[in-house]
Amino acid sequence: MLQLRVNGEIADLAPNGSVDLELVNPYLTYETLFSNSAKLPALPLSARNRRLFGYQDLLQVPSVQERRVVQQYYNGHLIQEGIGLATVDASGYQLAVVQPLGEFFGDYQKVPLSEIDFGSIPLPATLEPVLTVADQDAVCFPTISNPDFYGTNGSSIGYGGKVNPYSSGVYTEGPSVPMVFVRWLLLQIAAKTGTTISGTLLEHPQLAKLVLYNTRALDGASSVVVRNHLPGWTIPQLLIELRKVFNLAYDFQAVQGRLTISLTNTIFRAAPVKDWSHKAVKGYKKRGEVNRRLQLSFELDSSDALLKDKPEVLADYVTPAGDEQTGIAKVPAKLGTLVYDDVTGLAAARQPGVTEQFNQLTQGWQPRLLFWNGLEDDVPLALPTLDELSLFWLGAGGLAETFWKQTEAFRTKMFYVEREILLNETDLATLNFKEKVHINGVNYLVVQVTVSLPIEQPAKCLLVRA
Repeated sequence: MLQLRVNGEIADLAPNGSVDLELVNPYLTYETLFSNSAKLPALPLSARNRRLFGYQDLLQVPSVQERRVVQQYYNGHLIQEGIGLATVDASGYQLAVVQPLGEFFGDYQKVPLSEIDFGSIPLPATLEPVLTVADQDAVCFPTISNPDFYGTNGSSIGYGGKVNPYSSGVYTEGPSVPMVFVRWLLLQIAAKTGTTISGTLLEHPQLAKLVLYNTRALDGASSVVVRNHLPGWTIPQLLIELRKVFNLAYDFQAVQGRLTISLTNTIFRAAPVKDWSHKAVKGYKKRGEVNRRLQLSFELDSSDALLKDKPEVLADYVTPAGDEQTGIAKVPAKLGTLVYDDVTGLAAARQPGVTEQFNQLTQGWQPRLLFWNGLEDDVPLALPTLDELSLFWLGAGGLAETFWKQTEAFRTKMFYVEREILLNETDLATLNFKEKVHINGVNYLVVQVTVSLPIEQPAKCLLVRA
């Protein structure tokens, strides 16, 4: 009934052994990425197991925690797969199995983007608004209004107040600052880490044109060293911050090394898929959610003088108060955007740049998002808006309206139910945390399932009204 495969081969199990599973919904939190876990009994020191684990029980064999693909089958159904790490003692092999989101990107998991070698892009003799690599838009040079780029020293060198100044089809004298396309960066991350990344951020017509604003000047360099223009965030930090802006859902398939990106709102919009009414045990415990209103906010870059007094256009979005008293769930995002210069129509900042000029290499900056708009009226533009989509929380086409409405409606009526449910191996094998289940007139999303294999008791489930 219960079968464990290690790197595709069946392992020997101890008689009457059991497996404790904890399955967790990864789509309902924004500050971390949850994964499933399993607690296995010790595997006996049989001849087969010793071979599968490289005879690690022998003291003459170096202790190497090799990662192995572990699959758990119950009555012929694949219940879980992940990466296993084994230790050994006199009782046998102790195997910890997780879906290792903490190790998904391997050696690059904890390395800042600014320290990963993504290579360099040669500059053409005549600088162009967009530089491509293998026919993919890689970096662009939008004109940005920033009179403070050289601090108080700009006037001494005739600085005109614009980064990447452009006129009559060519870039003119001024600081050159490349902005990296988010889509291209994700593809480089995938290539560097041996993973596959697909979905919304690469396919959405507007989101595929997102670029990361930075203030690092080229200072006469002959090529763009990509990492110089990336933040000191790790890859998971970047993914989490992108998620908080666009309410993204991440599907990690750790064994296959595949990440698929979609929109969380589609989860709440969908109809229920399964009816568990006949599986639910009669008793239950219901509890409310204290914080049912949303507050979507940006953590502003303190080095930008235009943001010292928070501009109205960058105001938070807060779910309107209803008749019932409720608290607020805050989603603070670090990836904000720039404001408009009303005179020039450019994206605008007032902050010192990172440049060798006037010893400004120690200046800091916080990454922000802009849409590449292309050349308009002989100006290369990256702006907070594109095709009626906005990077501000508020207003028509804003982030709250476009990406958070279904999530907001879900939260306003949410409550939790702890309930035992008679799940079988088919239910576990086909469990999809994106799918709603129906129980006696109410639709739910599954938050957590705790169950032991072989199944002898009902699964303990935490559900949330959907």
